[in-house]
Amino acid sequence: MARTYRYKDMQLAQLRSFCLTARERNFTLAARQLGVSASTVWEQLRALERTLDCSLLRREGRSIELTPEGHVLLEIIQPHVEAIDSLKRLFDVGRAQLAPHLSIASSQYLLRFHLPEPIQEFTTTFPNVQLQIQLPSAQHLVSVVEQRTADIAICAFEPEEPRSDVLTYEPILELPLQLLTSKKHPLARKKVVELADLAQYPVILPAGGAIARKLIDRLLRRHNLTGRLQIVMEAPMFDITQQYVEMGVGVGLMHIKVPPKALDHLHAREMHESQTPLSIAMVVRRHGNLPQTVLDFQQIVRKTFADAR
Repeated sequence: MARTYRYKDMQLAQLRSFCLTARERNFTLAARQLGVSASTVWEQLRALERTLDCSLLRREGRSIELTPEGHVLLEIIQPHVEAIDSLKRLFDVGRAQLAPHLSIASSQYLLRFHLPEPIQEFTTTFPNVQLQIQLPSAQHLVSVVEQRTADIAICAFEPEEPRSDVLTYEPILELPLQLLTSKKHPLARKKVVELADLAQYPVILPAGGAIARKLIDRLLRRHNLTGRLQIVMEAPMFDITQQYVEMGVGVGLMHIKVPPKALDHLHAREMHESQTPLSIAMVVRRHGNLPQTVLDFQQIVRKTFADAR
């Protein structure tokens, strides 16, 4: 039976073992520095010799000497092996010189109404950190953290739904379902508004696929209103809904909690038939150490929303 060899191609481990053995002139001393056995070093060097089809080392008494071919190889590869061995140290030094950064993914609504205070405090406390703001679609807010293109997401989530195994969710806020109408709309003057009343008017809803839309659709099914509403528009952002409600295109149904001055030209009321608010969470990767910038921002967000309760 033909003998099979463990090392079939030239490998960095073989070259590193060769350089150390040439320097120490001893298999055991080289193996000790590498954290392997002397037999492993010997096997690596024999494989290297087979690959190069020459003898690189020979015994001279109790020490190891280089052959002429060994001297040629050492002169060629030693600078490269030393450069590779210093790569981690050089990379760490270079990375330390980079400006720290924090990438936050969220929605236009949350960035406008709920995140200005913590972001302002963060930039004041850590002025050297470069902030990157991302506005993915509602369906991709979580995936940008999974894919490491954002450090943290502040977004809606469903507490009872399955979640990614690689992410952790920390609830920070709940948003009630609100009805938005122009101030002169008949529903603005009605003392009590029920969901069934919306069937008489065009309605603007959040974009399909968003968690907020899923909650609204479930609510409509529960009240036998599926297919009975005239959905005139699906809007992906609060500003769009606000503008077209003001214009009288339709009434808006969405989860918000904003100061009254932000709705100067609108009438807003909470829909008490909805007993399921929209949950907002901080989402980060579960495994591995989080960058200090993420930890600092999380702490500021926790304090901000704890004080707001």
